[in-house]
Amino acid sequence: MRANDSSSAFASTFAQANEEISRAVGRMRGAVLSSAVDCQCRDRVNWALRDLERLERDRIVRRLLAAAGEQRQRIEALLVLLADFYSNEPAALDDGMIVEAGLLFGDIAAAAELGSSLLRQSRQFRFATDMAQRNPESASCSVPDIDE
Repeated sequence: MRANDSSSAFASTFAQANEEISRAVGRMRGAVLSSAVDCQCRDRVNWALRDLERLERDRIVRRLLAAAGEQRQRIEALLVLLADFYSNEPAALDDGMIVEAGLLFGDIAAAAELGSSLLRQSRQFRFATDMAQRNPESASCSVPDIDE
């Protein structure tokens, strides 16, 4: 297994983490809020769960951005190795150098693709967090008006 294969598996784990967070918090919210009789208690628990969900999403975004930064550093290191490849002097290039340069370009492309994927995922997590903050679910105890 190549390093990028394990990195890809690492990246796909984050997509599953968002779903797991939402399901776990949803189960907790359902269990706690359905048993809470006190409206004020329900509201506080609901806000605490919403805050927990936000904190978990923020933690995942930080990890995604750090992983994207690692891919950037990997690309920088590969570019240093690629500096030995001078295409302006074809006579100085042997077959081994051409093969090695081709592999380096492939590794750079894979790291760039993974970094791009990690950044897209971080945007999705940020967007999900922003949407959750803008559209909070109402857990208040409003009593319907019976006078109608």
